[in-house]
Amino acid sequence: MNENITLNNSEWCMMEELWQEQPKTLMQLVHKMKEKQGWSKSTTSTVLRRMQEKGCVRYEEGEKARNYFTDLNREEVVLKETRAFLDRAFGGSLGLLVNTFVGGSQLTKEELEELREILHKEI
Repeated sequence: MNENITLNNSEWCMMEELWQEQPKTLMQLVHKMKEKQGWSKSTTSTVLRRMQEKGCVRYEEGEKARNYFTDLNREEVVLKETRAFLDRAFGGSLGLLVNTFVGGSQLTKEELEELREILHKEI
């Protein structure tokens, strides 16, 4: 993954659609984005064009329409974005992030148990 690629909220929405199933045509994306975000066709087209320019998506010519794909791996993008958030908001400290949630009673009992299980996993 290109280390310089970052996704804004609109791009995340588009990527989620492509990660669920690809390829998708412009009109399939237009319908999904209208349903989920209330976007017009021109908004979807603009976001898609900008994502092409950034290297997030590509297209191949189909019989009737362009088929849009992404070569970005969801897990890699999530990890990169999470690391960037952790660095920006918590000075890179995972402990501070967890302490903020635990100390602020932001986690449910189920989430705390899940966290315990994760921490006790053998690596």
